[in-house]
Amino acid sequence: MNRPELCLWWEVRDPSRSDDARRLSQFVTGLPDFDPIYQSWLNSPAGKDEAVPVPLNETAARRLLIDNIDRSDFDGSAMPEFGSNIWGGHAGPPPYDFSESNYAETSCHVGSYLNPGDSSANHILMGLSALRVATGRPWRASELRPMMKFAREIWSPTAMCVMFPFYMDFPSVPLPLQTEFRRTLDPMLGWITYLPADLAARAKYPADVEVETLSDGAVLVTLCEEMFEETDAEGMKRLHALEAALRPIQS
Repeated sequence: MNRPELCLWWEVRDPSRSDDARRLSQFVTGLPDFDPIYQSWLNSPAGKDEAVPVPLNETAARRLLIDNIDRSDFDGSAMPEFGSNIWGGHAGPPPYDFSESNYAETSCHVGSYLNPGDSSANHILMGLSALRVATGRPWRASELRPMMKFAREIWSPTAMCVMFPFYMDFPSVPLPLQTEFRRTLDPMLGWITYLPADLAARAKYPADVEVETLSDGAVLVTLCEEMFEETDAEGMKRLHALEAALRPIQS
């Protein structure tokens, strides 16, 4: 089944100031307010063992980050500069629902401070459920935007969007020193696209998209209320129009 993905990225941050334990605690504890599926973070359907407790206090969050620090493949030594990896599958409260349509997963890579020039060193990738448990139907844009604003308030990402489940050929440029490889241009666009205030101030939009301006001048640009398939000619027309309109501010 088609499952959209909510993605957040942010730059490396000084670990003494990043406050990742508090942020992770707030994130895990607050997500069930948006859908009951987030009442669990499990390691696997088979064992049903808990990967992350919900709610999550700050002390437990700090321990999770320490226990899940990246480690060397060579000798297993901790590499805190690469950050921590925390993953969980969501199946609601016990006894859990592992049906394909009502399953979601979240991968968090936080705490990286290795490369100061890397604007996407840290990220959260949320594979959403095909059906929202609270409503029994696919997620709508008006239901996802509040969750995006919640995640933005906690993590202060530099980029964020809700990706379509189908492949998108994003605009890209060759890497300066490795021209055989390419870098996708930022910001990355999707069903719902976040633009920070500096980019929003320069952006032009197609007439038929919804633009929600946030308190600091950032915006959430929504193509339409219902997610569409790649075979939807009208939906793809909207997407390509947004790509063309925002191309001048991508870099």
